[in-house]
Amino acid sequence: MLAALVAAGCGSSRRALGEAGFRYASNGLIAVSQPGASRPAPASLAVPLRPSHPSAASRTASAPAAPAAPGAPRGPQSARLIAAAAADALATELNRLPHGTTAVAWATGPPVSIYDSPRARRPEQRFSTHDQFGISRVFLVKHATAGWLEVYLPIRPNDATGWVRSASVGLTLDRYRVVVDTARHELTILRSDHAVIHASVGIGKPATPTPHGLFYVLQELRVVPQTGPYGTYAFGLSAYSNVLQRFGTGPAQVALHGTDEPWSIGQSTSNGCIHLSNSVADRLARTLPLGTPVQIV
Repeated sequence: MLAALVAAGCGSSRRALGEAGFRYASNGLIAVSQPGASRPAPASLAVPLRPSHPSAASRTASAPAAPAAPGAPRGPQSARLIAAAAADALATELNRLPHGTTAVAWATGPPVSIYDSPRARRPEQRFSTHDQFGISRVFLVKHATAGWLEVYLPIRPNDATGWVRSASVGLTLDRYRVVVDTARHELTILRSDHAVIHASVGIGKPATPTPHGLFYVLQELRVVPQTGPYGTYAFGLSAYSNVLQRFGTGPAQVALHGTDEPWSIGQSTSNGCIHLSNSVADRLARTLPLGTPVQIV
């Protein structure tokens, strides 16, 4: 599937602002991360995580459900008790993940319903199973309670969260984390809290700064041809510009991406996006699963 990504914050001071918007057309970028295609992150939960795609089955924990307690009623009531116990156990496990490991929820079937709280009777909004690139929706998990997950949402404001029923999504674990230090113009990739990649990056200029906060990787897109302003790969984030609202036909979404302007690396020249060398973008394409948290400070 072809789609063009032009992210607000992308581009540099050499390009007209109107060319740096986030708009979708039919040339430029190819989605390369389909459901279940992200790099594996070993899981060790005692409660099984339902994979987002058959090909992801080997990447998720697979312990059998706990048996009913002695003397527990059998039949539908017993099934409900087991389901409730499993939901409680899953919430406990997700809230006790090792430091440096996060949980990612995947859309697996019908549109994902987002609730304001576990007590809400009706969903506040819904997200389609796949985005405009045909990539499965992912949500970084913030917190879990019995039967529910609080997740970060890829919408404005940048710190927005909502609640989804844990039974309505698939789950995978991610041991990777990205930290972008804007003061140092530096990107660090950590795996289980151990740095595996350090790289210099370009960031937003003072008038259109790169937003700070906790975000996550929504999309991985291969750029064709690889000689344009987005280098070899672009990674759409859940972040949006705090200054720019729209460009072209889309929102001012921020991305990590390669560049054909290597001189911009280490500089503050973009409209908010984070510029990588193409060699670093290639390494990230071989490394980062969708849903990987990205902390920008």
